[in-house]
Amino acid sequence: LAEGTARDVRNPADHRDLVGTVVEATSEHVSAALSHAVAAAPIWQATPVDARADCLARAADLLEAQMHTLMGLIVREAGKSLPNAVAEIREAIDFLRYYSTQIREEFSNDTHRPLGPVVCISPWNFPLAIFMGQVAAALAAGNTVLAKPAEQTPLIAAQAVRILREAGVPAGAVQLLPGDGETVGAALVADHRTRAVMFTGSTEVARLINKQLSQRLDSEGRPIPLIAETGGQNAMIVDSSALAEQVVADVLQSAFDSAGQRCSALRVLCLQDDVAERTLEMLTGAMKELAIGNPDRLSADFGPVIDVEAKRGIDTHVATMREKGRKVTQMPMADSCGA
Repeated sequence: LAEGTARDVRNPADHRDLVGTVVEATSEHVSAALSHAVAAAPIWQATPVDARADCLARAADLLEAQMHTLMGLIVREAGKSLPNAVAEIREAIDFLRYYSTQIREEFSNDTHRPLGPVVCISPWNFPLAIFMGQVAAALAAGNTVLAKPAEQTPLIAAQAVRILREAGVPAGAVQLLPGDGETVGAALVADHRTRAVMFTGSTEVARLINKQLSQRLDSEGRPIPLIAETGGQNAMIVDSSALAEQVVADVLQSAFDSAGQRCSALRVLCLQDDVAERTLEMLTGAMKELAIGNPDRLSADFGPVIDVEAKRGIDTHVATMREKGRKVTQMPMADSCGA
């Protein structure tokens, strides 16, 4: 097969920092990977449940042993703070141990039949935890996996796959296909050999995937399953009985942690009139104390958004609010923060 396009992966907090290089998959790679997944499916399906569970448990132990190395990669590639990186690795470990325990207690190869090749499409905001959670669930059930990570965070995904293989998961059972959604993701979803899709990302893309999958059935006449986790608008409603100091701390944590790049992040704050003015005054003061910078520094409360496109979207939203006459409170950026 011809080589795909090589692309630099840079630190979103400092574009001078070259984190690594990724060679993106082509449509030919996608087809070949699906052929490997189909060929490996009977072997992985027939693997005893305890053996599959052992692989996931070993992968959890390897993640734990390599936490410091993985922390550095998550901080540099995804722009996450050190506490966020620790939490992410712990969540990935939890996923592996959870599914390992679940199949030991509840699964049998005689009663639980896998679907076949499963496509896992994961986001950049939790590039290890959600990636590993999707892949571990599919592998635990005896499916072979074709994993397409977010374009922004392929290196973390590559380390996750390396660890799974080191833990004993066969190469044909888990394959990494980095690349963009229009080329790699679309080809994986459209291929008739794909038996299920797990997707975390935008609602718009989830609808497109759902539409594509709805146009075909599997070899036994069943719909192709889609498990999708998408975005939303999250509100906090505060009445006069709430402790203002706690409200402010919770708002800062929910709205700004991970630079606000979580599907669970606070988007709308509703305050009772009686406490609105005081709470907003405290919130504005607390915002002024936040330190934004390179997340490899413990002095930084929050790091960057993932890329220029994300920043452009935020800037456009702020400009739109100002044009509508809305009051906008925006903290000045330090000189060390890139434009």
